[in-house]
Amino acid sequence: MQKACKLYSMLAVSSMIILLTSIFVPSIIQPKNLVAGTSSLDGESPSVLINLTPGSIVYEGDIVNCTVTGDPHDMFWMINRQSPHYTFYGHDPILFDPEPTPLNATYVNLSVWAVSDQFASYDTVQIKLKRLYFGDIQFHSTLSDGYNDPDTLYSNAIVDNYLDFACLTDHAEIVNEIDHTPPQPLWMFARCVLQYLRYKFTSYDEWQIIKDTTQEYYQPGRFTTLLGFEYSPGPWYPGGHLWSEHGWEDVGHVCFYYKDVYADAPEYSAGDQYTFDDVFQAMADEWDKGHYNIGFPHHPLMKIGSWGEYTVNWSFLASGMEHPEARNQILRGVETYSKWGSAIGIYSGYPMIWPYESKSMVDHPSYWVENGLWEWSKHPLKNQRFALIASSDNHAVDRPGSASMESRVAKSHPNPAGIIAAYAVHNTRSEIWDALNTCDVYGTQALKIRANIRFDDHLANGRWINCTSPLSIQIAAQSTFPGVDSSGRSMKPHGYSADELEYPISDIWVLKKDTDKGQPWCKVLAHLTPNTNLVVATIEDADVQPNDFYYVVIRQHGQDMELAQDSETHRDQYTAFIGPVYIDQVTS
Repeated sequence: MQKACKLYSMLAVSSMIILLTSIFVPSIIQPKNLVAGTSSLDGESPSVLINLTPGSIVYEGDIVNCTVTGDPHDMFWMINRQSPHYTFYGHDPILFDPEPTPLNATYVNLSVWAVSDQFASYDTVQIKLKRLYFGDIQFHSTLSDGYNDPDTLYSNAIVDNYLDFACLTDHAEIVNEIDHTPPQPLWMFARCVLQYLRYKFTSYDEWQIIKDTTQEYYQPGRFTTLLGFEYSPGPWYPGGHLWSEHGWEDVGHVCFYYKDVYADAPEYSAGDQYTFDDVFQAMADEWDKGHYNIGFPHHPLMKIGSWGEYTVNWSFLASGMEHPEARNQILRGVETYSKWGSAIGIYSGYPMIWPYESKSMVDHPSYWVENGLWEWSKHPLKNQRFALIASSDNHAVDRPGSASMESRVAKSHPNPAGIIAAYAVHNTRSEIWDALNTCDVYGTQALKIRANIRFDDHLANGRWINCTSPLSIQIAAQSTFPGVDSSGRSMKPHGYSADELEYPISDIWVLKKDTDKGQPWCKVLAHLTPNTNLVVATIEDADVQPNDFYYVVIRQHGQDMELAQDSETHRDQYTAFIGPVYIDQVTS
């Protein structure tokens, strides 16, 4: 035991003693000295007590309170006696990048060690640990308007070893149908016609191929696949501009995700369900049949040239629906970022990275995500979940989750993929879907930015909470790092340099509903510029009111990538979007 303790001590000293510092605006509480340990020469035996009830649910990035005596010079924590970790806030471990829980287990053992020159002590407690898993749940194949077949996309994702989960979301309007969506290359239209004829006259069935492929590439505990599709009407469909009393507002693109690969679960196109009301009611009916599913609207600002708008008017979606109960049952938030660009930020006061191209954007206040956050903070929608996620909408790259700039076709909305971070005990289809359903998720641009944001100790992405005044907001964040994480996953996405990962977190913004300016405005409650790889900070808001909402933006530096092949514009920052959190009741 003493030899092992000395070895761990040497590892700790040689590896790192982490200094956590942040630069704060005046409203931020200055945290305590954030040093992993201090030198001890008196030989006093240290002691450790983990102040957690056995069986507690702990999320990645949580700061675990410990009582430590004896002035140890090194500390580390372990999951099931595996690798030592050295992320600490004072004497309290920060559980970033823990090892995954084995599939045959519900709990793991968390051990915290304190080491002095001659002695070592530890405490162990059994916990239920929800780790972060990263995935891309929107991309397209040759079964709709993509450039690569499903096998290529999924097999490359597995070879890349970057994503934990993925979902092929081909357009329901094209699956087993002829593609009428302009403007597509002639060869793509011809391919679609041939596939449609195969469907009509042979046993070829693209929706069944999607189901079979989803099952084939599922590796429980290692790589999760979900069954999904994109409902993607255009303005020329029956529910669109020329046919609907609501104009553009009654159609938009929504990605739907089933909890399992149900043999008889259908996909719905705008030829089946004409409007938002129609498709959400259809999916609510599927839920009632046992086909559990959820939906996230996609690219809420998007247009394609002069062909029309594919936007999401959040005010209409919040108050113009004839059957809001169906929407409430299925809708879980919005895809805030994809390769089209960022759909949040213009009304929030922080500099946007990876924006929409002007030719692909409808710049109207109703369509920006801030307007959606406002609408979902109102009393009629109280307690409805609404989370911010990100994905790629990849069509041309031969794998999901790629940082490649060839997002659809050359020089057309070239932005790197977005990915989703999901909290789950195991990397399984049921648990990843549950995380999406309960909004235990957030979105990030290309890179695995880890974050844990607590509001009065509630980890409450996309949900309503009761809080005290002042409201305490605790932020823990970790930037990317070279190599692999504790699950053996690569930290480098396809198309990104392995030498461009070890950058600090440069900025953190805490945003809040701006009742002075009014809808859809948000204001910056706090702006941190930590310039460190690991950050812990706490801020307070003494002006918290019922129906307020908050969200957090975390940004780190990374590889400098061209915005377009013929442009001198470059981007070298990547952003995570966490939240929102809605306030129900406030007590003193």
